[in-house]
Amino acid sequence: MKIAAAVTAVLSSLAPAVFAAESREPGAELTAVDYHYGMNVDVQKVIYRTDNTSKSGVVPVVLVYEDSKGEVHKMKFLEWGGSVSNS
Repeated sequence: MKIAAAVTAVLSSLAPAVFAAESREPGAELTAVDYHYGMNVDVQKVIYRTDNTSKSGVVPVVLVYEDSKGEVHKMKFLEWGGSVSNS
């Protein structure tokens, strides 16, 4: 009985760490490269992209993608947000 209680306590204490790891932004462990005009970018599949639909003006974007060789990359760039500002 004591072993079951101890196992339950250990598993319960690990649950928050598991959920925290799952809620991180995809590619969080990668170092982002700043995009520059004319840069050759090989995007085969988009894994994650910042959602800027509710922001206005020029806003930063993070793009995590897989290239045609299966390697995962992270890139930063600026774009116009998707929201219309009334100011």
